[in-house]
Amino acid sequence: MMKFSYFFAFVFLFSCENDQKSENQKSKKNNIPVGNEIAKGLDIKYELSNTEILTEKDSLSYVLGIKISQQFHVQPDFSDLDRDLIYKGFSDAIGTYDINACFSDIEAYMASESTRKNKVFADACGISVGRLTKDEFSKNMERFEALDLFNDSALGLGFYDGLNLKNIFKNNPENEERIFNELNQKLELKNREIVLRGQKEGEEFLKKNRNKKGVLETKSGIQYKVLRKGKGSYPTATSRVKVNYKGSMLSGEEFDSSYKRGKPSEFGLNQVIPGWTEGIQLMRSGSKFIFYIPQELAYGANPDPRSGIKPYSLLIFEVELLEIL
Repeated sequence: MMKFSYFFAFVFLFSCENDQKSENQKSKKNNIPVGNEIAKGLDIKYELSNTEILTEKDSLSYVLGIKISQQFHVQPDFSDLDRDLIYKGFSDAIGTYDINACFSDIEAYMASESTRKNKVFADACGISVGRLTKDEFSKNMERFEALDLFNDSALGLGFYDGLNLKNIFKNNPENEERIFNELNQKLELKNREIVLRGQKEGEEFLKKNRNKKGVLETKSGIQYKVLRKGKGSYPTATSRVKVNYKGSMLSGEEFDSSYKRGKPSEFGLNQVIPGWTEGIQLMRSGSKFIFYIPQELAYGANPDPRSGIKPYSLLIFEVELLEIL
């Protein structure tokens, strides 16, 4: 399936610092996966909107809606889509539609020049890109416990105005920027709370887990439990392996699974997180282990935004080493 990642390049960028960063992390910034990259350098010409905004929350939401809409002014593949249909999709209640069907609609539209000129395909695509935009925004904000910052109605008004090149801040861009910066500050505070809580939870879990029956620990801090012993060879740090696995967080939320994809994964042990590079070398071919990997040996401050993994998360993997390739 084609990846339409630009739908998810959302609208604000901020850094989250933490006093406990390791030396090699001190110069890095942990960016929330809703970056303003797509809007950098844009010179969009807006007309004045008559929309009325009453509260601080409305203002934050409206500005965010404007920012989200900007992606549709820089993506030439979607410049001809019906703006009202994009807005309709954005306004549809989340959970009332099939996300995979939305991707299929976009794939059909993008398949060829002729399908892009076909009104049926174009209209379906318009609704679907609106739905995907809202769905991904909501998922990201839920992940960062920030949905309470926004008013859905005002967010939609901003998105609609932005699509139609209108803006209540047309004559006052400084005020819009002030609101935008205020939004970033609020989100940064929320994210910092999540980061600190996640680190503490991971550390406390490992302290208790190491005393459980069958749990072993390496010098680096990886904990593991042998579910099944294999009889094959051990891989090396540069071996290429075939594995089945599932990964989850302390909450029990599963973020990845080769089982669900219906196909084992293949990769070099020098191409994965340090916890996997070290841990899988403890397994003979045919083994099945559970690994408890500290955040510093997983993704640390910078997990893939699309993965659903929060910064500084301890990760739990159930891994079967099927074959050394």
